[in-house]
Amino acid sequence: MGKARILVVEDEVLVGMEIQESLQKAGYDVPEVVMTSENFMPAIVKHKPDLVIMDINLNSFVDGVSAVQRMKILTSTPVLYLTAYRDEKTKERAMTTGPVDYLIKPISEEKLLEAVGDALTGLKAPV
Repeated sequence: MGKARILVVEDEVLVGMEIQESLQKAGYDVPEVVMTSENFMPAIVKHKPDLVIMDINLNSFVDGVSAVQRMKILTSTPVLYLTAYRDEKTKERAMTTGPVDYLIKPISEEKLLEAVGDALTGLKAPV
């Protein structure tokens, strides 16, 4: 099995680039940082990621949770939310999509890589 492919969905350019760089440095394939929900599904089809790191607040008509709900119709790609939303209402709504984790920004590189590793390990078939 090759290195895991991760799609990052983040509307803040610098934050997205920082996440991408951290993941690539750790050995993951991060082909694109998607900035809008409108570009999310085409990126899913194009890259076929093993994991999606999704921001909730996107500069789009559709937020990250709604984008994931739409994605789940076509694929069971696991999602890790990385968001600034701390309120329970948003978290409860996001949890209805069955994410592998819900992390609050800002987050250290170490904590992000740990969460990604845990998410991907959960995807491996038993040996």
